Amino acid sequence: MIKDYVFSKSVEEVVALLGKYAGQAMVIAGGTDLMVGKANQELDAEILVDVSRMEGFHEITLKDGFVIMGAGVTMSEAAANDLICTYAHSLAWAAASVGSVQIRNVATLAGNIVRAQPAADAAVMLAALGAVITVCGKNGERDIPVEESYAGLGRSLVDPSQEIVSEIKFLAPQKNQGAAYVRLAQRKALALPMLNVGVLLTVTNRKITDVRIVIAPVGTKPQRAAAAEQYLIGKAPTADAFKEAGVLAVKDARPRDSFIRGSQEYRLAVLPSLVEKALTESEDEITRKGGI
Repeated sequence: MIKDYVFSKSVEEVVALLGKYAGQAMVIAGGTDLMVGKANQELDAEILVDVSRMEGFHEITLKDGFVIMGAGVTMSEAAANDLICTYAHSLAWAAASVGSVQIRNVATLAGNIVRAQPAADAAVMLAALGAVITVCGKNGERDIPVEESYAGLGRSLVDPSQEIVSEIKFLAPQKNQGAAYVRLAQRKALALPMLNVGVLLTVTNRKITDVRIVIAPVGTKPQRAAAAEQYLIGKAPTADAFKEAGVLAVKDARPRDSFIRGSQEYRLAVLPSLVEKALTESEDEITRKGGI
């Protein structure tokens, strides 16, 4: 039963409140997942600490080469923001893929990460971009790469009854880098992805010098396609190389049969083409920027 609902003005105040209520309080921003969990009696918090009105929590800035987003940035804000669209259009597209307009207007990128669902659109792309979250608690601040923030299926290393995410940041892709996000779903809106892929590709002198390929939901968290990544390093960004990388991505995929997302057999058969598509779109972006 909710006994109190508090609007907090600062990170310090949130941390103090969480400490005061010793596990009985929980941070809420958009609440699109949290309130469903509360209705299903999956959460036992008595006090909700609302951070949606905190100063700076909806800001998106570029500083020292990093795109920095306050943890209150919503999906709609990310999808429409000029900085995000300029430096990481793939993230704008991922955010625009979440739920409905009503959900995107309140759901936050930070919540997408902390809820720790393996196929969360924005979290998958943020992992591909190498994004890091700053987490604040009674013991101070710590930075956690998004891809390392998962403690298991639906479990995060961030405890919203003890800590708050204050910001999300990633290095703005350079001229020789391209990023892409692709997803497969049963319909265009209000559908969980059956598969999704995020890619950040780096090409120097016509050779792939770095690549991040994140695939989901093929395990308990967004999964790096390590075999495909290793294969691509040092190769020219060709259609044949991208096709082979798609095939190799299957080695790091362990999807389960799902009534909602399809059978394991189907998703393993489709995954290579999605990886190939994401790599191709990443190269296309580099070409548009004049980096190849």
